[in-house]
Amino acid sequence: MVQAGRDSCGQCGCRREEEHKAGCDGEECPVCGKMLIGCCCDALSPHDAEKIILALYRQFNNLESALQAAGEDGCSATSKSSYLQHAVMRYIFEHVPEEARTELARVFHLRFPGLVPQLQDEEGRGYYTAEQLAEALDIPLAEINERIEAMVTAGRTISTGDGRKLRKVH
Repeated sequence: MVQAGRDSCGQCGCRREEEHKAGCDGEECPVCGKMLIGCCCDALSPHDAEKIILALYRQFNNLESALQAAGEDGCSATSKSSYLQHAVMRYIFEHVPEEARTELARVFHLRFPGLVPQLQDEEGRGYYTAEQLAEALDIPLAEINERIEAMVTAGRTISTGDGRKLRKVH
């Protein structure tokens, strides 16, 4: 939504009748009215949410910029994460120094103790089933599938296994 008295958004340049560019600071949540990048109500569809998260992710130049954004005010402990927090977490996770990955994996397993990969590829990467993710994250299976589809549609690279060249982990 463009501010009253203006013909275009001061951030992304969209005209009054156009949609904001994904990740624009000037876009407001259609439900709560808060700036969309910091909104915690999780009202967007998974597809639209992923477009916002990916656009914010692409604005980080380095790990320091993501860590700085991580320190900004976030959502309350009882609400979901904002789109900016999702982008920050993704960027940090994908750019964390190799020496920190062991500790990150340890903390992940403390947070989700029952989430153990069911399958493993030839390089030793573990794969989780959608059912496992739904249970661990307490999200309906249909929503997990919808979010995965939204991530793929938005251009995210997701490692998936089709059952070939994967072995069951016991």
